[in-house]
Amino acid sequence: MKSLFGFVVLVLIVCSASLTTTAQTLADMPPPPAPPMLRSAAKPVPQIVKAVPESEPEFGENDIVRVSTSLITVPAEVLDRNGRYIGNLQKDDFRIYENGVEQQLAYFASVEQPFTVALLLDVSGSTQSQLQAIRAAANTFIKRLRPNDRLLLVSFDGKINVLTEAVTLAELRKQKLRLDALHEGTLLYDTVGFVLNQRLERVPGRKAIVMLTDGVDNGSRKTSLKQNLRDAEEANAVIYTVQYNTLPQLPKRLSQIADAKTREQVRLKLTRNYGVGSDYLQLLSEKTGGRMYRADDLADVPRMFNAITDELGRQYSLGYYPKSEAQAGEKRDIKVKTRSPNLVVRARESYVVTASKSNHATQD
Repeated sequence: MKSLFGFVVLVLIVCSASLTTTAQTLADMPPPPAPPMLRSAAKPVPQIVKAVPESEPEFGENDIVRVSTSLITVPAEVLDRNGRYIGNLQKDDFRIYENGVEQQLAYFASVEQPFTVALLLDVSGSTQSQLQAIRAAANTFIKRLRPNDRLLLVSFDGKINVLTEAVTLAELRKQKLRLDALHEGTLLYDTVGFVLNQRLERVPGRKAIVMLTDGVDNGSRKTSLKQNLRDAEEANAVIYTVQYNTLPQLPKRLSQIADAKTREQVRLKLTRNYGVGSDYLQLLSEKTGGRMYRADDLADVPRMFNAITDELGRQYSLGYYPKSEAQAGEKRDIKVKTRSPNLVVRARESYVVTASKSNHATQD
């Protein structure tokens, strides 16, 4: 009897230890992404699993591509017939169609809902003589944000400088921020990847990136132009880019190169890179529902920043889970309407289905 009792006690001890280990393992697991607020639909719907296509589809100018969740999100602006923006609509005022089939709206954010905005400032060597103008432009942008918006401020040269994490304007005023160009290089691609994947990925609600740069990368090692575009397609963030022209400073920079042949090679390379940068910034904006602006002079940037904050302030965000499964590479049309026939909606018109790194076909 004692032997049987001892055996039972031993079994209970082993079971207890096993449960404790399991609990510790579960406790050590990373928490799931925080669900959105009630105004934004949560994402518990099972994701649609698709095979990775052998080759990536080509994306058109009006295509929306998202590859991290099956929720399709569409930024939209609404105007009356006189061109005046309408900002008091509610979820029930919208109807959204995919390939002609009406979808159920699962996500809605009104124009009053706050944004978390990441402001990215290029302070590399090509901007050395323009830092004062960049500071002034950044201050203009910050002052235009609404009190309930949050700002993540990042500058970059040969190093990524997180000047402040996402904070409200009231919290920002308590901080002393410096904007110095100190490190050789321009980690443009690394910075965009860092902000998308390590700062904005788990931020709930509406998100935007506003970037001021000439578009030329010099020294990024952790990511690339193509990876940036894929990451942007996966992220639920709209991107606005402002490309300012640094080519007028090129002769001064080249004058420091003594050898004529080397100087010409550098000139050709920088000019070519500037063209690549223009295409890159244009694609980042188009693929996420934002816009690209070109500034020949930094004095033009505050006006462009004003236009961006105005657009953010009148933009609705709509989202739905497609009723039918999609095949990788398939293009699907989107049509957004309001219940009032007298209103005009500006929204993206299509998206292309691709597959994420985890093989979940998603778009947005």
